[in-house]
Amino acid sequence: MQTVDTVQRAIDYIEERLAEQVTLEEIGRAAAMSVPNLYRLFYALTGHPIKEYIRKRRTSEAAVLLRQTELSAKEIGFACGFDAYQTFLKTFKRCTGLTPGLYRTTGTIYHFERIHLQERVAYAEEREVSERYQDVKVIRLAPQRGVSWLHVADREEGMEEEAFARFASLLSDRRIDPGRARLFGWNAEPGEGTGTYGYRMAAVGDEYLGDAAGNTEPLEPVEMLGGTYAVTWTPPHPPAEVRKTWDLLLSEWLPRSRFELGEHGFLEEYQTFNGRLARMKLYLPVRRSEERDGIEIAERAPVKVVTFRAEGTDCASRADAAASAWLTRRGLAGDRRLQVFMRCSYGTSPEESQTYEIGIAVPEALPSAVLGEEDRLSELAGGSYACLATRAYGSMTGVLERIYRWLAASETYALDDARRWYACYLPADHVRAQEDEELERSIRAVCCVPVVRRQTP
Repeated sequence: MQTVDTVQRAIDYIEERLAEQVTLEEIGRAAAMSVPNLYRLFYALTGHPIKEYIRKRRTSEAAVLLRQTELSAKEIGFACGFDAYQTFLKTFKRCTGLTPGLYRTTGTIYHFERIHLQERVAYAEEREVSERYQDVKVIRLAPQRGVSWLHVADREEGMEEEAFARFASLLSDRRIDPGRARLFGWNAEPGEGTGTYGYRMAAVGDEYLGDAAGNTEPLEPVEMLGGTYAVTWTPPHPPAEVRKTWDLLLSEWLPRSRFELGEHGFLEEYQTFNGRLARMKLYLPVRRSEERDGIEIAERAPVKVVTFRAEGTDCASRADAAASAWLTRRGLAGDRRLQVFMRCSYGTSPEESQTYEIGIAVPEALPSAVLGEEDRLSELAGGSYACLATRAYGSMTGVLERIYRWLAASETYALDDARRWYACYLPADHVRAQEDEELERSIRAVCCVPVVRRQTP
């Protein structure tokens, strides 16, 4: 661990002076090691030669500025620490495969982020998963302390952006540079605030604790417990892009990985450059899976459901909102006797309209007045299904892929094209959750794909 801390000091020294010209001797003195040792240990622990690490980090920051500012490529090159414009052009093209001008006009994204050695987790992942999701890393976030502020809002849409902007302003008022602090955010209870939704922002670092009180709008001390996380990054705008990346983690990467959803909190980290919000890192809480749930064939009875269907952009959010509004109108919000089902388009081309459908099965014990003439009723067909229990969320893409691959290799069962797949959400029997967050974590989904027995030749 002492070696890790030593190399991390070298990394931190580089990051604090990324736009400046620093020598290897200066970095070595900051880390208290000789230049030859710096070369060897830096490469051994990061996988990158020290000079190459500096070039890639400068190129990554330059890539952000090319997309988010109108500065010329020459100005950006010097702002990011390159000593000559030709050096910037050569390095940028070698790292990205494009000139700065072409990079500005294409959809290609180059990203090489700062390394935190203490956060790395050693684990063996299937090669297909690691190659398919190269931007997803599993890290161990250490417990951290700092200052925080609770943002309260009447609406959920845009809440995170408002919280970040206000918190950055509060930090600046206290002469804390938001660009030098690690900024995190997470959903929180609004407490005694007047709004419906809460989002807590935090700047971590013991040096900020002295700024927690004594102001008109005081900051509060906060302790983040840390834990194991699957981490990836996303552009901060538009919000739909952030939701898309969360869905990738939850519904695609998680069910394919050797991990399952952990009990610690979801986090978002805000990264700034030159005073602008440059990118976000999403932290999905995970733990190593004790065992991978098996696929079972089960006979399922037909179920009549009240259906809420949406198509196109943000179809999942709109279907969820319609279902929630119906539950509220009928006085059924939070009723754990209800069964909730979901199905959405899977395997469609980008040109085809995306669909998302929520189904709510109302128990016979409830009054018939619960259902109105305007309610859209449909039936989930009964029969044989290949079922996989999971704690994945979202579109279930990764879970469905596992089942379809299993069917492709099965000599007994084949996909039944006459019926549609669906997911059934049920709280785990052994959990008596009362709080919303506990209830969300207790829910398991059973993904059901219709099957028939293969005909023997």
